Amino acid sequence: MQLSIIIVNYNVKYFLEQCLHSVEKAITQLEAEVWIVDNASTDGSIEYLQNKFSRVKYISNTQNGGFAKANNQALEKATGEYILFLNPDTLLAEDCLSKCLSFMDKNAKAGALGIRMVDGSGKFLPESKRAFPHPLTSFIKLVGLGTLFPKSKIFSRYSLGYLDEFKNHEVDVLAGAFLLSKRELLLQLKGFDDTFFMYGEDIDLSFRIQKAGYKNFYFSESSIIHFKGESTRKGSLNYVKIFYQAMILFVKKHYAGSKASVFRLFIQMAIWVRAIFSAVSKFISKIGLPLFDALIIFASFNLVTFLWIYFMRNGQGFISSLINRTLPGFTLVFLAAATLAGIYDNKYKPAKAFYSALVAIIVMLAVYSLLPERMRFSRGVILFGGLTAILFITLFRWLLLKWGLVENSDETKKQHQTIIVATPREFAEVKELMVRSGLKDRIMGRVAANGIREDALGTIDHLKTLAESMRIREVIFCKGYLSYSTIINTIQQLPPNLSVRFHAYGSDSIVGSDSKDTAGEFVSPNSNFQITQPYQKRMKRLLDIGISLFILFTFPVHLLFIKTKSLRNAATVLIGRKTWISYSHPKNWLPNLQPGILTTTGSPVKFPHPSSRETANLIDHWYAKNYDWTQDLKIIIKNYKRLGGRS
Repeated sequence: MQLSIIIVNYNVKYFLEQCLHSVEKAITQLEAEVWIVDNASTDGSIEYLQNKFSRVKYISNTQNGGFAKANNQALEKATGEYILFLNPDTLLAEDCLSKCLSFMDKNAKAGALGIRMVDGSGKFLPESKRAFPHPLTSFIKLVGLGTLFPKSKIFSRYSLGYLDEFKNHEVDVLAGAFLLSKRELLLQLKGFDDTFFMYGEDIDLSFRIQKAGYKNFYFSESSIIHFKGESTRKGSLNYVKIFYQAMILFVKKHYAGSKASVFRLFIQMAIWVRAIFSAVSKFISKIGLPLFDALIIFASFNLVTFLWIYFMRNGQGFISSLINRTLPGFTLVFLAAATLAGIYDNKYKPAKAFYSALVAIIVMLAVYSLLPERMRFSRGVILFGGLTAILFITLFRWLLLKWGLVENSDETKKQHQTIIVATPREFAEVKELMVRSGLKDRIMGRVAANGIREDALGTIDHLKTLAESMRIREVIFCKGYLSYSTIINTIQQLPPNLSVRFHAYGSDSIVGSDSKDTAGEFVSPNSNFQITQPYQKRMKRLLDIGISLFILFTFPVHLLFIKTKSLRNAATVLIGRKTWISYSHPKNWLPNLQPGILTTTGSPVKFPHPSSRETANLIDHWYAKNYDWTQDLKIIIKNYKRLGGRS
């Protein structure tokens, strides 16, 4: 056996499906085997994949023992002369493996080989080549200085940014996402060290390969797509902690004395720096943003009031008691109206904040017109105070993004038009998949993959021009007529604002990721649930609150109709621990909901509907897929007497 490919999977079945399609093409001319080690996935990965890839060998774990341990399980069973450790969120060019094996055969001292990797949008991934941890380089990485000086030998030492990405190099560390080595050497080194649960295991193995007298090489003559980069968000404190723990473990294992102490000191300093940034970001994200908005709005009203008195009333002030009551009230009205208008659907998008605040001004002026005469003091202050608030709220969000304190996950990208690069037959398959996923309206048309322009917007050579002229924000590449090599080369030439997705002809999914720091996305018949839309989530919560308050304020009346725990249920829903309507049988593939008082069938959770489990599952799926908040209202009205939790 020439090659054994080992892939560890954890709840990424659609990415793995696309990966295996690319692997099949890459091993066509090789004698190879593929091992999948599933680390106790809950998304039905093995069942989904076994019917599609029957030649693959599967190992199913009942517990997630970590990346290193899972790879070692398959390493013990593999028979190939070479072993490739490969991540499931990757796509390989057809010539990738043959070129890598040829390089290894020609270099007797080559212990391991990594490859040039790009993310889902075609950007080069610096983790393709790295240096061994050093106190200063680790500190610079964790603080983030390397991103400011990507080509510096000092600040970019960790990712070796000064080395040409398009040339082969001898390097220290190879990424575990694609690591090729001889089986004999790996067995000699006993594979990965499974004391590393996540992160660090590839650094440790790279170190031990060099220590055994071999060299590690970065190979640039072919490229792969690695969608998600690290599975933990790199800006998060959780990532920093995990990375820190892995580095400390590495230091304890391979360094000693004063060098290890200095290393720990630098890492600890970096942890504190990143912890401060993370705490600020988390506070703004979870709690602080509405609070900051309220302060900005209140300050804007006060500023305009001061200027209005000075310039428009010649210093004659308003009644202080009126100001003290009215300005806080209008601040709350403004914030409530902006919230309902969607200012927090995409929290950090300046344009979203601007339009939502504009709606808030209209609502606020309408409220002002309904106030009694004694409570009015100046329509001009309200209008210009609101406009000033718009200006400062928009500017505040722009600064948050500019300073990198938050990330803008642009939900509107999902609504932009999509073009599909495919042959007519491939286009029909992708279109059918998107129709079943509820995304038909996004499709603008086909770009010919084979040069035949009949019924096409243009050919692949015109892709960049088409995307710019038609304001396309999403491109789906269909692997069929097009090779993976062509697709990988093409995406590196596309404009940076395009979202790129991938589909192998004959598969049941479309996958992609817009950067290495964001979670990947997929399209399948079981994705795109309406209940995950910000508007529906907000309306569901508002309905929960409204029904709960209604029951609490009119509780004595309900005693005549609702038995037992209606008051307790209302209180539990009000504080967000439960929702009035939830699934009969929660499944991992359904969007997460709080436990319910009633199920989607209208039955109390503790007294399920007598229909079969299969029927209840279908109802749950339909509920999430086609959700509208009025569904909850109808179920509650129809099953009003069951709100106490009895059948």
